[in-house]
Amino acid sequence: MAHFIPCKKASDASYVSALFFKEVVRLHGLPQSIVSDRDVKFMSYFWKTLWAKLGTQLKFSSSFHPQTDGQIEVVNRSLGNLLRCIVRDQLRNWDNVLPQAEFAFNSSTNRTTGYSPFEVAYGLKPKQLVDLIPLPTSVHTSQDGDAFTRHIQDIHENVREKIKISNENYKEAADAHRRYIQFQEGDLVMVRLRPERFHPSTYQKLQAKKAGPFQVLKRLGENAYLLELPSNLHFSPIFNVEDLYIYHGHHNDVSEELDLQLPPTLSPRPEIEYVLDDQLVSTRQGGYQKFLVKWRGKPHSENTWITTTDFQKINPDLYELYQASNSSEPSSFKLWRIDGGKPFKVYSRKKGKT
Repeated sequence: MAHFIPCKKASDASYVSALFFKEVVRLHGLPQSIVSDRDVKFMSYFWKTLWAKLGTQLKFSSSFHPQTDGQIEVVNRSLGNLLRCIVRDQLRNWDNVLPQAEFAFNSSTNRTTGYSPFEVAYGLKPKQLVDLIPLPTSVHTSQDGDAFTRHIQDIHENVREKIKISNENYKEAADAHRRYIQFQEGDLVMVRLRPERFHPSTYQKLQAKKAGPFQVLKRLGENAYLLELPSNLHFSPIFNVEDLYIYHGHHNDVSEELDLQLPPTLSPRPEIEYVLDDQLVSTRQGGYQKFLVKWRGKPHSENTWITTTDFQKINPDLYELYQASNSSEPSSFKLWRIDGGKPFKVYSRKKGKT
């Protein structure tokens, strides 16, 4: 069963978790595991700590490998098609039609299972507008409790069998084009540089197609590996086997510091030393928040304003701490520690006199 919940890009991990409890946990309880992408919200210290305390396992997908959670990819594609049909010319009201889109999706029969999500979850389809037509008074409906229980059990068994058959068919089709190769810990591999990993304005067709060699640290499941990447590569260190190739050189030929010719977006990431100020900028679309930051190792002449999105990408934990420090009366500045590391200096915004 799918739930379509509107959310903003600027929402932090604390807001998303509260939304998750409000819209999902209250209906279905705490999950045993959560599969998500590697968005800054889901990689933040707050999100990981919260679910670790609640006993929920977090599973993160490999970058640029949608097969990790293909079910969500199908739901997202279906939602896009539904919204295009419902919204049409009223693009600003897409969030108002999400309840109708959710009901339509959960009422639709799945091609693989032969049942709708409502039938799988509850054993029946809820009434729709066409079902509310008055029945003749001579028509009486009843259903025995035991028969209804058997009906639900039959549905679940049938769904499991159809999903199994469908997964086998998909697996057979995917395996026909899959590379069967295994690496051992300590092996050196080359990594394919996909265009999706770069900003569109920085990727060039004639640049190197592979980078490396990098050492394999650990095997994760059947198709993914954890690699040891240099500090100037800000990729996720987890790669699918489709992007890895055997390094045919010798270990002695590999220098300790690799001089990789990569786009400028992969230059060393700047670090925020502390936040000096923040402002709310009003726009026709509702406005946004920006932050004046001091960069670590840079003079004050290079202090710059950054948006909420940039702040969350650079340091999501510091962003959450800064917002939390301004939820109450602030002092001149506060010191914060994350996992026992070096303290972050967070200046609170100054409030005017009333």
